[in-house]
Amino acid sequence: MVQVINCASFSEIGKYRKGNEDFIYPCCNQDRIFVLCDGMGGHGHGEIASEIVGTSVFDYLKKLQIDEYTPDVLQGALDFAVKQLNNADTYHDERRMGTTLVVVALNRYNVLVGHVGDSRCYLLDNCCNIKFRTRDHSMVAEAVENQILTEEEAYNSPKKNILTRSVQAGKDEKIEMTIDTLVDVTDGDYLLLCTDGVNDALRDNEIEAVLYEGILEERTLRLREMCDEKSHDNYSAIFLQLRQDEQSPSTKKTIYYCPTCGAPLVKDGKNSCATSVQTEHVEQQKVAIPSLDENSTANKKTCDYFSFASHNNSEEYINIGGIKIKKKTYVLGSVWIIVGLFIFCLILLMTLLYSRNVEPVNQRKTIHLLQKQLKIKDQQIIHQSNEYNQIIKQLQDSLAGRKDTNMDSVEVVKEGS
Repeated sequence: MVQVINCASFSEIGKYRKGNEDFIYPCCNQDRIFVLCDGMGGHGHGEIASEIVGTSVFDYLKKLQIDEYTPDVLQGALDFAVKQLNNADTYHDERRMGTTLVVVALNRYNVLVGHVGDSRCYLLDNCCNIKFRTRDHSMVAEAVENQILTEEEAYNSPKKNILTRSVQAGKDEKIEMTIDTLVDVTDGDYLLLCTDGVNDALRDNEIEAVLYEGILEERTLRLREMCDEKSHDNYSAIFLQLRQDEQSPSTKKTIYYCPTCGAPLVKDGKNSCATSVQTEHVEQQKVAIPSLDENSTANKKTCDYFSFASHNNSEEYINIGGIKIKKKTYVLGSVWIIVGLFIFCLILLMTLLYSRNVEPVNQRKTIHLLQKQLKIKDQQIIHQSNEYNQIIKQLQDSLAGRKDTNMDSVEVVKEGS
């Protein structure tokens, strides 16, 4: 049964409003119905509309005294509230008073959440991570859903408070409530119902951070203080801590029993009976298993019979390390592994062969280039050597000429003397 073990709430005018048009029905731990409304100030008498609708929905559901609430019952409560709103709309105001609505009904295995407008309901886990959030009936929410706007653009849009659906007096067409059935509710989860004064002031990740730690009253106080600091509207919230002490039939585990000894069969690696195994906290459901023939191990004290499905299905699975894998999956996986290894080895071999063929060619090219460069160097050295020899020869000839000249001069001097 889904139960509330602790709850807290607040409803404040805020710094920028003259009156409070929000309405929350006083809540306590014994309640299964929780209602929150936000009167539409632009339509006149929003505070009256929110109180009429909120009170009518709560009283309608409370007086039914039924074990399980259904979506049809929640829609019936809204229809009743609309009638009460129309009867009270005696102001003859062309704007017609209206309000948003969010209502929560706790059942045995699930939680019903119905809403109209942009007041929200969040389901959070025990660490206050958001698991579910209602979708606003607004222009920007529809634009986000149709991928026209991003979440960031919608949050900053000046049109984010324009509603596409609300509980309004004087409407000819039926007002439909969006109803979600939350089945993923676990022990320690939280529900947060809030008006747009809260979720306009705080983004979803900020709400998670504010509600992260502390007892429920401390978390609620932090949320209230943050809204008082940042909100430009009335702000109201109901914060509930849940307990779920029953498991849904759809998630019950099936326990199979040995046809020989009647003990529950467990997967202990040997597919044997284990009468000592504790099965508490598990909703047991007996399943008939075909009896074994006389030639089988049925007469043994320890039974080797184990099945999660039918006995014939054991041929379709392979047990590897205590994990059941389909034979088809195992064979296909093995084939793909072998093919992958073959391709890898083939690529590696081709790479090696290519490198062996390319390397000698590169070496030959390098040697040829070096030889060519050496030949050019040799030619340059020979050319320079020839030039040096010519210079030396010219110098020698010049020196020899000067020597002959000097000798002739000496001989002339001697003859004159």
